[in-house]
Order: sequence, then structure tokens, then C-alpha cells
Amino acid sequence: MIFPNEDMSSWLSELKTYQSNSINHLLAENSPEETIKLWLSANGPTSTIQFGGANDSPEPFMDRFKDEFKKFVCGDSAYDSFRSQLSSESPIAKTIYISIISSALGATLGYTATLLAPAVAIMLHLVGSLGINAWCNTN
Repeated sequence: MIFPNEDMSSWLSELKTYQSNSINHLLAENSPEETIKLWLSANGPTSTIQFGGANDSPEPFMDRFKDEFKKFVCGDSAYDSFRSQLSSESPIAKTIYISIISSALGATLGYTATLLAPAVAIMLHLVGSLGINAWCNTN
């Protein structure tokens, strides 16, 4: 699987307008990883309790999100069927990457794909910037 090395604005342009506007505001003042954490916690930190979170800390959910994202990107067999969906698309649009990965992670984490899409878009930018092998070996 190859992820395009596109700038952040290119990935975010694939999101719904309200999502990309909110994410751009967060990115103006925060790192990409902090932006993901803020986005996920702003949408209801109480729902992270099932993952060991507390009302005031999204950290356990953020860690779980990153773990599942890494499993998807780096080849864990739990996501084989979703990755095969990606390989069957030609050419693969960024929207399809975001949609399929958000759906896969949402099914595992118990969140909607719509909520996860901005976080996935940011992560895909980071993976594309580093390259998949480098990203899998450093994260």
C-alpha cells in the first residue's frame, strides 16, 4: 500500500467543510498530533471511558486510536479485508483512503467514521510525508 505524499491542505480538502475548517483552526496553534487529540476529545470525552479514559483525559482513547491506525497501515491481519478494498480501487482517491480507514477503525473503536475522518486524514498526511516503512518503524 502506498500513501500519497500530499501536503496537509490536500488531505484536509477531502473532508466536510465544517471538519476541515475546525481542523485548520486547531492546526494553526497545535501540532498535528495535538490537533488529533483535541479533535477527538472535543467530540465527547465521556465516550472514551470504555477504553479506560476519564472525563478529563482523552489520552487512553488517543493511544488506542494510534495503535489501531498503526495496525491498519503497517499490515496487521485484523484489517486485511479493508486493505484489500483499497487495493481493488484504481486509482485510489484520498477520499477513499480516509473513508475506508475511518470505517475500519470506527468499527474497532466503536466510533463513527465521520468523527474519525479528520484524525485519519492528519495521520495519512504524516505517513505519506515519512513513507510507510519509515513510519511503521518509528511509531
